[in-house]
Amino acid sequence: MPDSTSIPPQDDQKSISVRPEHVRPPFTDKRIESRRNSQSKVLTGSVIVVVILYFARAVFIPMALAILFAFLLRPIVTLLEKTFLRRTLSVIISLAVALTIVSLGTWSLAQQVNSLAKEIAGYSGNLQNKLHFLHVNSGRTIALVEHTIEKVTEPTQKADRPDLKVRIVPDKLNVLDRYEAIAPTAEFVAAAFLVIFLVYFLLKEREQLRDKMLRMAGRANLTVTTQAIGETTFRISRYLLTLALINSAYGAVIWIGLTLLRVPHAPLWGVLATLLRFVPYVGPVISAALPTLLALAAFPNWFIPAAVLGLFILADQVLAGFIEPAVIGNRVGVSPIALLVAAIFWGWLWGPVGLLLATPITVCLTVAGEFIPALQIFSIMFGTEAPLEGYLSYYNRLLTRDRAGASALADRYAEVNSLEATFNDLFIPTLAFAQEELQRERITKINDNFIKDTTRELIVRIGDRAAMVQATNPRVVAAPVAGERLSLGTLMLTQLLRGEGYRADYMTDLDAQEVRSYVEQAHPAAVFVSCSRKDNLELGYELLGILSSQFPGLVLIAGGSAFTSDDEKTTSAGATYVPRSLSAAKEDILREIRRSRRRTGKTSLSHSPSAVST
Repeated sequence: MPDSTSIPPQDDQKSISVRPEHVRPPFTDKRIESRRNSQSKVLTGSVIVVVILYFARAVFIPMALAILFAFLLRPIVTLLEKTFLRRTLSVIISLAVALTIVSLGTWSLAQQVNSLAKEIAGYSGNLQNKLHFLHVNSGRTIALVEHTIEKVTEPTQKADRPDLKVRIVPDKLNVLDRYEAIAPTAEFVAAAFLVIFLVYFLLKEREQLRDKMLRMAGRANLTVTTQAIGETTFRISRYLLTLALINSAYGAVIWIGLTLLRVPHAPLWGVLATLLRFVPYVGPVISAALPTLLALAAFPNWFIPAAVLGLFILADQVLAGFIEPAVIGNRVGVSPIALLVAAIFWGWLWGPVGLLLATPITVCLTVAGEFIPALQIFSIMFGTEAPLEGYLSYYNRLLTRDRAGASALADRYAEVNSLEATFNDLFIPTLAFAQEELQRERITKINDNFIKDTTRELIVRIGDRAAMVQATNPRVVAAPVAGERLSLGTLMLTQLLRGEGYRADYMTDLDAQEVRSYVEQAHPAAVFVSCSRKDNLELGYELLGILSSQFPGLVLIAGGSAFTSDDEKTTSAGATYVPRSLSAAKEDILREIRRSRRRTGKTSLSHSPSAVST
């Protein structure tokens, strides 16, 4: 009898017996061995690259800084080239302006740091008063902090008393000693000039560098490589310049706000806020903590420190929540976790410079990985897009028995896609892939049954939401052969028809004569017959023969793996249509139903009062 409320628990697929040589073809071992060799090569190459980057950081840090500045200045140089200026003069002007800003900023920063170091001793009184206030009002919970602060400020307080110091001056410095004294300064100056000249040539001869890369890629990859280089360069340059402008605006707001609050050395904190904001998550916290602690020590009240902290929080939240999404959006799509891990890695590898370069380097690798196959691993690791295709992610959750996660993923997909797209893009590829894995003996029959049962429930639930069923709508009947479950493909087809306004009756465990009697009473527009087990084919053919002979104008759709394995024989047994794909099946079936109704001259369908519909 019809069953409209539940699908019986019988299995709809027979265990497929596959010979070992079919399960594990000869090339499988080679493919596994090749994959292992490739993974070992990637791991070995990564270790070698990290070691080289660490021990040769004196060479790679200037090169990385030069590439970063080249990306930053490229939009400016391109803009100047559109005027009467030529390439060389545009590059020189851009470099001169950048060097002036960096030099003045560095000089001002050094002056602010020196001045701050001299003034720290004068702030110990306010800090002691605040600690005493907290000690009185909070009991002894602050005693450890107070003791630590006293230890920190003790050397500063003793600085007012002159101490006699003895310095031993050597009679004469040799050449090696003199070189060791000036070596850090000389190396810094040499690295600075190296960065300047490298930026100049990267900007001036960027077309020549691009042509060399194209030549290395070869003629066959010329088009793809040209598009990849152009798009990657444009997106990275635009992103880094936009990020630099946003961070500079953030630093300017902090500078102005701290100046209005009369916090000492506001320019210093503005510059640090700009630089530290390139370091994800940790940078803004550090940039806010330093001036807040200074305000606690410099001012006798609590209002100014609270205002300083509120200024940083407000400015950062406005930028992160409103300005950055509107200006930058998802142009590069770098994962927040990837940025944090990159900051830790590059900070360990290259120190403070690595912290500043972490975000730009991660962005460069992520964008480049979208276009260059050899770097695709970085796009997968660092990108925000799902690392697995939709159906693979759904399959993975089912494989781990995460029924709730799989259901949530399917529901989210169905909310933004049609019912047919959900079936075609999510359920059908998952079932096909699970069948392949079962045949290769990579999953068990228990896994396969769990995948099918969960998918069956979701097909019914999502189909119920999309159904447009009314009491007067035409009816379709779906019935498997006796002893089987309705095949999932047939179930999806009936749910699609429900979305077109048809009512569906699901019948289970009925023999051929019982199905014939019900069809005679219900007068459906179409009958779906499914057979998934090859040993039940004779029962399926018998049911098709009875229905086709008793109801000549009835549309009979035969589904299930057993029927589709020999569609010609299934058609000769009486089937009107044997679906091969869900995409075309719905329209073809609707067309067959309309043609049958015109041929039989029926303008309306009668329905049995006792029929139960879903």
